[in-house]
Amino acid sequence: MLYYGLAALLGVVSLLILGAVIAKGWRVEWLWSWLKGNLLLLSLLVGLILALAAWDLHQFKPVQMGNNVGTLTFIEVAPQQFNVQLSSHDDLRLKLEGDLWEMDVQVLRWRGLGYAIGLQDGYRLHRLAGRYLALEQQRDALPPQQDILHGTPSWRDLWYWLDRLGTQSLLEADAFTLRFIPMVDGATFNLEIGATGLTPVPMNEAAAEALERFE
Repeated sequence: MLYYGLAALLGVVSLLILGAVIAKGWRVEWLWSWLKGNLLLLSLLVGLILALAAWDLHQFKPVQMGNNVGTLTFIEVAPQQFNVQLSSHDDLRLKLEGDLWEMDVQVLRWRGLGYAIGLQDGYRLHRLAGRYLALEQQRDALPPQQDILHGTPSWRDLWYWLDRLGTQSLLEADAFTLRFIPMVDGATFNLEIGATGLTPVPMNEAAAEALERFE
């Protein structure tokens, strides 16, 4: 009975409040203005999101079989310390520490209508990182030795949000990864992309020896 009584009391209070609102302040014009204002704000938000998505989308390039996406060159400047040159980013120069290098590539795959009309999947180089072979060194390496290659923060990263939402209706977030390839002084690799992944192609003897150790 206690809860029936409390429910009845709350019901009476709610009816009194609704009655007062209707009697004193209810106007159809006010409701229409409120709906129109919210619709305008929603349209503004959608427009802003689409603009940010368009800006991020222009950084991706079509995935084409055997296309060279960049060249990596490693120069050892101290034990387990390397200067790295990446030719696809205006000869970007990075510093990595460790024994191995790894790279992540963000991939956008078209689904539904986009796939049906023949739109090509897209890619963007995402991360180049160094890591130590010894677990103790890797654990103590702070901060992590890595470089984000596109400079887009996660809050406006189209690929990041597609991956978080798990959507597959039009665009799907995928990724290519290269892991645990030895860093060797003087090694130069071409990076070739295809429909299923990224392949390091040795361009000199040092790079070939590094891949032999990787295999």
